Amino acid sequence: MTARDDLLAPVRAGRLELRNRVVMPAHTTNFAVDGLFSDRHLAYHRARAEGGVGLIITEGMRVHPTSLGRANTVSAFDDRVVPSLAGLVDVVHGGGAKLAAQLLHVGRQAGGHNVLTAAWGASALPWASTAATPHAMTTDEIAEVVDAFASAAGRVAAAGVDAVEVHLGHGHLLQQFLSPATNHRDDAYGGSLDNRLRLAREVLDAVLAALPGTMPLILRISADEFLDGGLDLERMLTATGLLVRDYRVDVLHVSHSAYVGTASVATQMADMSFPPLPFRHLPRAFKAAFPDLAVLAVGRVDDLDNAAGLVADGSADLVALARPHIALPTLVAARTDAAAPPARECIACNQGCAGRLELGLGISCVVNPEVGLEREWAALREAARRAPKLRVLVVGGGPAGLEAASAAASAGHRVTLVEAAPELGGALRLAAKLPVRGRFGRFVEQLAATARHLGVDVRPGVRADAALLAEGWDHVVLATGATAPDDSGSDYPVVPLERAVDEPGSTGRHVVLVDEDGTTTALALADHLLHDDRRVTLVTDRSALSWRVPVYSKPALLDRLRGRGFSAVLMRTPAGMEGDSMIFTDPLSGRAERVDDVSSVVFLRPRAASAGPPVPDGVSTATVGDAYAPRTALEAAFEGRLAGLTAARTAGVRAAEAALRGRL
Repeated sequence: MTARDDLLAPVRAGRLELRNRVVMPAHTTNFAVDGLFSDRHLAYHRARAEGGVGLIITEGMRVHPTSLGRANTVSAFDDRVVPSLAGLVDVVHGGGAKLAAQLLHVGRQAGGHNVLTAAWGASALPWASTAATPHAMTTDEIAEVVDAFASAAGRVAAAGVDAVEVHLGHGHLLQQFLSPATNHRDDAYGGSLDNRLRLAREVLDAVLAALPGTMPLILRISADEFLDGGLDLERMLTATGLLVRDYRVDVLHVSHSAYVGTASVATQMADMSFPPLPFRHLPRAFKAAFPDLAVLAVGRVDDLDNAAGLVADGSADLVALARPHIALPTLVAARTDAAAPPARECIACNQGCAGRLELGLGISCVVNPEVGLEREWAALREAARRAPKLRVLVVGGGPAGLEAASAAASAGHRVTLVEAAPELGGALRLAAKLPVRGRFGRFVEQLAATARHLGVDVRPGVRADAALLAEGWDHVVLATGATAPDDSGSDYPVVPLERAVDEPGSTGRHVVLVDEDGTTTALALADHLLHDDRRVTLVTDRSALSWRVPVYSKPALLDRLRGRGFSAVLMRTPAGMEGDSMIFTDPLSGRAERVDDVSSVVFLRPRAASAGPPVPDGVSTATVGDAYAPRTALEAAFEGRLAGLTAARTAGVRAAEAALRGRL
C-alpha cells in the first residue's frame, strides 16, 4: 500500500471510525446568521463532505455570551442551535463524512468585539498592547463557564454530531488559564501546573458528564505557544500527559501558537512566507510520547502528498487541511478522479480567509471565488450553460483575464485569450519573484493549466490590436490591469519597483521604500533586498505599518526583518533630498527630519487602471480586475469568473447574477 493509499483508506481513531485520514479542521467562516448555522454553511460543508473528506470539525461554537458572541459566529449557548446543527449533521452525513462539534471560549480576545462589556480572562492581561484589558474572572464566573461548556456539550450531542472537540489551544480561555504567560493568578486556578490545569479538568469533567458514554472526544492543544515564558513543547507534553492519563481522549489534535500580539499568532495560519509543514515536529513529538493515542496533525499541510508523508513517517494518524479544503472542496475526490480538471491548490496567501475574517466578513478565497456562495455560483453556471454560445475575446492574462477565460469556456463559449507580455500572470508575475510571495507563481500556473484544459486558445506575446479586435467577436473582456505612477522625473534617486525586484543590487547599500499602498509588497521587497549588509528604511505617512496586511501574516513578516538592517519611519512625509540625505516632515508639527546615506528610493504607490483597447461598436464588453479598479488578486479572480459566466446576458443569467450579487 502506498502512502497515499494509506491516507485515503478507512481508519479507526479511538472510537471514531472514518472513511479516510483526511480532516477539515475548525475554521471560522463568519457565515452564521443570528448565531446559528446558515444556508451558506450547509452549502459550504456539503461541497466538502461530497468532496471526500473523512471528518469535518465545525468552526468554534461559542459556549457563553462572553465568548465573541457576534451574530455571524455560532453560539452553542442558545437552544436554537440544536436544530440548526442537526441540519448540518444531515448534510455532512449525506456527503459520506463525519461531523465533530468544536466547543470553545475565546477568553480575553472577545474584548475587541464586545466593546460594551469587558472580555473575560484568566488575568487582567490584554492579548496585545493596543487591546482592551480583560476582566480577571472570579470563581463564580469560572463555574458559570464550566456549566456553559456542559450545557453546550448536551446541545451538540442532541443534534447528532459524531464527536466533540474541546479547544484547549490557540491562546483561548482554557489555554489562558494553563499558560504561565497569561495566568498570573494567586488562587486555586493559578501558580502550579495542577492549579493552572484545574479549569481544563473541570471543563472536561463537565463535558464528559453531559455526553453519551460512547461519544468520542477530541482535545485540541497548542503544542508550543512560541511565547517567552509561555507553554513550550516540554511543558505541553507534561500537561497533556496528565490529561490523557485521567480522561479518555480519542484524538489529540496538535496545533500550535497563541493569540497574542507577536509573531506567534501568525504561525497559526502560516502564510506563504513559511515553508510547507513548518511545525511537523510537534505532532511527531506527541505521537512518540503517546503512541497508543490517535494524533491529528495540522499546520500548513498544503496538499495530500504532504498529508500522506506525515502519516507514512509516523508523525500523525490523521491530518487536518483547512485552507486546502477552502481552495478545493474536492481535495480528496479530485486526487482519485483521473478525469478531474487541474487542481487548484491553496497558495497560503491569507487574503480571502484570514484577511476577510479580520474585517468581520465572510471568508472567500483567491484560488476559489465560490467560497461561501456555492449555491449561487452553481445556479449561475447552470444558467450560463443554457445561454447561447459566443465567440469571446479576453484581453489580458492576469488572474482576472485567466479566470474570465476559463469561466466562459466552461459555459461552452469559444474563447481566445491574448496577453501582450510573453508570460501570463499580470501583476502576479512580479509578486512571484519575491521569495516570500513565490506561491503566486503556482497560482498563475494553475490558472493557465485550467484555461488550457477547458480549451481556451491562450496566446501570450500577442497584443489586442485593431485587426484582432475586428475579427468578429461577440463579447470582449478587458482585463488589462493597472500601471504604476511614473516617478522617473523625480528629484529622488528613484529605482522603479520592477527593477528593484529583478535587480536588487541596483538599489545600492541603503534603499528607502516609500509606502503609500500598505500591502505586503513593501515588507516582501524589504526581505528581498536585505542581504550583503544592505539597509532598508520603510517610510509611510500613515500611523500604521503595512496597514492592509492581515494580523495572521504581518507579525511573522516583521519577525523575518528584525535584526537585519530594517527600520520603519511612521507618520512622516518625504520632502526631498539634500545630497544623499532624504528629508521627511512630521505632518502634525511640520518639523523636518532626515535619513542619511540614501542610495536609492523605491516608491510603492496605488496604481491606476489601464485603459483597454477600443472595441468595435456593437460588441458587448466587460471590464474586470485592476482594469476596473486596482485592488488585489482576490477581487480580480472573483470578477473574472463572474464576467466569464455572464458573457451571454440572457434573462436567466441576469437573474442568477443578481442573486449572487445580493449575497455579497
